[in-house]
Amino acid sequence: MEKINWNIVTPSLWTGAAGLALGAIILAQGFGFMSPSSANKFAAEKSDQAVVAALAPSCAADFRALPDAKSRMTTLVAHEGGYQAKDSFPAELITLPGKSYIDYGLVRACEALLLAPGTTALK
Repeated sequence: MEKINWNIVTPSLWTGAAGLALGAIILAQGFGFMSPSSANKFAAEKSDQAVVAALAPSCAADFRALPDAKSRMTTLVAHEGGYQAKDSFPAELITLPGKSYIDYGLVRACEALLLAPGTTALK
């Protein structure tokens, strides 16, 4: 049985490993390759953003139609941009369809529409 001359093989192994690493970088940066899990995460984020953008106007309209909208608006202004802004909304207005928890992206989007300059007055 012949012995392996590691002095000859080792540089080839390191060159191959460096080539693999460089190839992965070129695929990711040059061609926009991403793993399936990253692609799924990216798609889910974009989908949630689209749903929030579609639901925010109806959230603001439903908020303005609430019987106690003026007192809720006062609370919303007091907690503008903060975590407690969610307390100004009924839970069903800021929960995405099919979910059982409050979506803070929807809270921020609805709050932005309600507190935009020229729209804070309730009709």
